[in-house]
Amino acid sequence: MSRTTLLLAATLPLVISSGALAQPAGLTYPRPGVVCDSVGKTCYDSYGPSIGITSDVYGKKAANHLSKNLSQTSSRDFRLSTGQACSVAKRTCWNDGWGERNVAAGLTNQLFGSSTRPGQAQVSRDTGLCSLSRGSQRVYDGPCLLKQVSQGGQNRYEVQLQNGNTYTFQQVGGGFQTRDGFGGTWPVTFIDHGNTGIFRFGDYKLVATQENSNRNSSSNRDAAVGNALGNLLNSLFQ
Repeated sequence: MSRTTLLLAATLPLVISSGALAQPAGLTYPRPGVVCDSVGKTCYDSYGPSIGITSDVYGKKAANHLSKNLSQTSSRDFRLSTGQACSVAKRTCWNDGWGERNVAAGLTNQLFGSSTRPGQAQVSRDTGLCSLSRGSQRVYDGPCLLKQVSQGGQNRYEVQLQNGNTYTFQQVGGGFQTRDGFGGTWPVTFIDHGNTGIFRFGDYKLVATQENSNRNSSSNRDAAVGNALGNLLNSLFQ
C-alpha cells in the first residue's frame, strides 16, 4: 500500500517566531498534539488526518473532502503543503518528505510529544534493489535490505544483500568508512542521489536503490525502478 499523499505543494519558507515552536508558513498549532494546514484545509493529530478537528477548524465542506480522500486508502501517514511528511507508525516527521533523512523536530514534538528526544537515534528501514561490482565484474544484482541510523548528526548505513553479505558504512566527521572481514578500515566515497545511494570503497562499487521510494502507486513501478538502476549503472560503471 502506497503512502497517502493528501497535499502536494512547494516547500514554503519557515517563519521564525519567539514561541516555543517555530511554525512553518501555512501551518498552525491550535493545541498540543494538533497541526492544521491552511493550504489543504486539513488538521492532523497523532493518529493522522482528523475529520473531527478539520470540521471544527475549516468547516463541514473541508471535513467531507477529507473523509472522501481517507476512504480511498488505509494509510494514515500524510504529507503537508510545506513538503514535510509524517509517519504515524514511526511517530516521526521529516523536513525532506519521504526521504526520511532530516527529522522535523518541532513538528514531531507538536504531534507526537517527546518521541524524539535529544540524542535519540532515528532508524529508517526499507527494502531495495542493489548492485555490487568489483572492477568491471558484476558481483551481485538483486534484492537487499536497507537501514539508516542517524544520531548526533552522524549517519550509519547498513546494506544486507540477499546472498547474506552485509556492508556497513559509518559516517566519521565529513566522510564515511567501512571495515572488511579482517578488521581493516577502508575509506568510502558516498554519493547521495536521494532514493539511490552509491558507495565506493577499494575496487568495489555498491549501488542501493529504495524499492518503495516511489510512494505513488503505479503498475509500472517495478519496471521503472529497474530501468533507472540499469541506466545509472551503465553511466557510472563502464
